[in-house]
Amino acid sequence: MALQQTPAFDEAAASAARGVPLTARFKAAYGAGAMADGIVAAGFGFFLLFYLTAVCGMSGTMAGTAKLIALLIDAVADPAIGLASDRLRSRFGRRLPFMVCGLLPFAGAFGLLFSVPASLTGAAQFIYVTVCLVVLRLSLSFFVLPFTAVGAEVTDDYRERASIVAFRLSFQNAGILLGVVLGLGVFMAGADGMLSRGNYVPFAWTCAAAMLVTGLIAIRAVRGALPRLHGPETGGGLFFTGFGREMIELSRNRSFLILFGTVLTYFLAYSAHVSLALHASRYFWGLDTGAIQLILLSTTLGPLLGAPISAFALRHIEKRTLSVIAFLAIALFLMWPPLLQLYGPAPLTPAVATVVLFVNGLLVGTSIMIGGIGFQSMLADTADEHEWLFGVRREGLFFSGLTLAFKAASGLGGLIAGIALDVIHFPTDLASRAPGQPIPVEVLDKLALISGPLPALFAMVSPLFLLGYHLTRKRHAQIIADLEARNAAKARAGVGGTVSPE
Repeated sequence: MALQQTPAFDEAAASAARGVPLTARFKAAYGAGAMADGIVAAGFGFFLLFYLTAVCGMSGTMAGTAKLIALLIDAVADPAIGLASDRLRSRFGRRLPFMVCGLLPFAGAFGLLFSVPASLTGAAQFIYVTVCLVVLRLSLSFFVLPFTAVGAEVTDDYRERASIVAFRLSFQNAGILLGVVLGLGVFMAGADGMLSRGNYVPFAWTCAAAMLVTGLIAIRAVRGALPRLHGPETGGGLFFTGFGREMIELSRNRSFLILFGTVLTYFLAYSAHVSLALHASRYFWGLDTGAIQLILLSTTLGPLLGAPISAFALRHIEKRTLSVIAFLAIALFLMWPPLLQLYGPAPLTPAVATVVLFVNGLLVGTSIMIGGIGFQSMLADTADEHEWLFGVRREGLFFSGLTLAFKAASGLGGLIAGIALDVIHFPTDLASRAPGQPIPVEVLDKLALISGPLPALFAMVSPLFLLGYHLTRKRHAQIIADLEARNAAKARAGVGGTVSPE
């Protein structure tokens, strides 16, 4: 069955609309949608593994396996979701229907995930968690993939795209900030707040409500931007028969493959580090809940510095160069604090460690924002190159392909973190232990190594891929000029479809 037909689309009018500068109001409303993704990221990155192991009593391996299963199922589905959002023909455009359908399920699944019934143990607990994760991941992809693709196609301007990415990442970090504050600052505050099972339920459902509100704001913004967006290609045939062809085309795009490799290696390392952040902060560094909250917040405050630095730097250097520098800096910042504590002249006290880790977190967050702006705007530029090469717009498929790499790597990184906890014999009965019962020093030392230096070594590999990326500012301008000339020729000839340069 072919996808639904759409009313006649005027590409020339849309192209002219994309030449009009975007307002800050639109960028803010559109970026609000990333807050929902940021809240999920906070829940998954900082709280989930700790909640499942230390609070619910799951083994690290079982918790990591549940995360990996959900992420792999979602990763396989992502290209189909992305391509469907590229090819859909409806009165509401290509992207909006997917966002609307995905919003409520992923918010609800998030609430249920952190409301695991205490009566569930063993296999039943594992199945409950896995099902919640699968529903959450699939429905989140329905929302996030088309949402992200809109940012790539709402304008053709090289710098404007970087600005849109900056807004989106800023709001995403605001979502992470909100998740951390609601968790450690409100619902899990106090000496034993993180170990109390009942604290996670109101935290989760408050986050779910925030996701709904910010998602609806973004949906409204995208609906208002419909006249600027690209229409679906003419023809295209049946959806499933064309899917294999689209994937082959994607594999032939060298720039995309380079970005894919970068994401795969970076998030394998970073997800392992983030999954162990609460464990390391609480038990290796010996910090209380307030100090942990301060340190986690520093990572989300860093982007406030990263956005203006990135905007200034991109006026003078290429996106690739900026991203390479940022990714190498992240690896360095992940590595040195645990090594200093383990092998330095004197161990840091919790008070001094809080200051050091706060400053280091600011630097990590700043570097993540700088690297993210450069990297994601490179992806949008690569979508233009793909149209120039193959004659079709594939923002949704592009972002789904990169999301596939991100999710597969994140799932594997989470599994590695869970297995590592079991390998070093980190206890899973912390919620039921007697107060003050110590964890062996050798276990804590190993925790420091698996949470910082080891992931950092893998993170250093990721920017090496970008050395092969050659889509410069000058080259991108040539591609845009060629595409505009081609579309003008089509309009004069009155012929649908895009002419391939091949």
